[in-house]
Amino acid sequence: MTSSDSSTSVRVVSPPGSGESSHGDPEASSSGASSEPPSPVDARVQRDLEVMMSDHDLDSAVTEGSLIAIRARYSIPTEFGLHVPELGQRPYSLDVPGMCISVDALEAGIRFPLHPLIEECLKWWRISPSQVAPNSWRYLVVFLGECRGAGIIPTRDLFMACFRLCKSRGGYYLTARVGFKVSGAPSSNKGWKSRYLYVSGLGWGFGFSWSAHPIGNAPPLSVRGGDRPSRPTEGDSLLFSCDQGDDRALAR
Repeated sequence: MTSSDSSTSVRVVSPPGSGESSHGDPEASSSGASSEPPSPVDARVQRDLEVMMSDHDLDSAVTEGSLIAIRARYSIPTEFGLHVPELGQRPYSLDVPGMCISVDALEAGIRFPLHPLIEECLKWWRISPSQVAPNSWRYLVVFLGECRGAGIIPTRDLFMACFRLCKSRGGYYLTARVGFKVSGAPSSNKGWKSRYLYVSGLGWGFGFSWSAHPIGNAPPLSVRGGDRPSRPTEGDSLLFSCDQGDDRALAR
């Protein structure tokens, strides 16, 4: 989908296993539109998605000549291709060579190949990486660094016990749960939406289609029940400062 596709309707991504045909499925195009009107929830999701896309309807400031410097600065292995958007391509476009990522996300510490936890979270959230605000990438990177330093295996349940995903007009962002204090991230990344490129690889464990569905943020059952989602260690206080009631920051 590009900005020139003015007649193309926005597609709302269905949850995995919902039974709905995927984008590009011949059966989906031949079956025609449903005779039933969309539910109020579906209509709101589609409207939110259209607004979200409009906020990212920007040409990229990344140039072909800057790709070599970007690869060197962020240590991107040669097996990953770097591509600048063609005319009309946007972060939400599907006719692109790979995943869309902002330079600010790379500056926040995202590296390739992606950590398995990042791929797992994106698949669980059912959103595209280009929908995530740069500061949220920084929280993920800091979380992984704290786990590594404390000798804790990073899991999705552990991460979701510390953070919750929220939806805004222009995308998604992470916030710390009550009792946590996260420092070291800038208050804003002005202009980040126009600093994007595409990264191609051997395959990704998540989809690129944009979505605007509501996010369920209930803590993992083990956490709600008062038990930590992993075996306690001396390093738990670094991640579970909320359990101790202090203001320890999740920072490098």
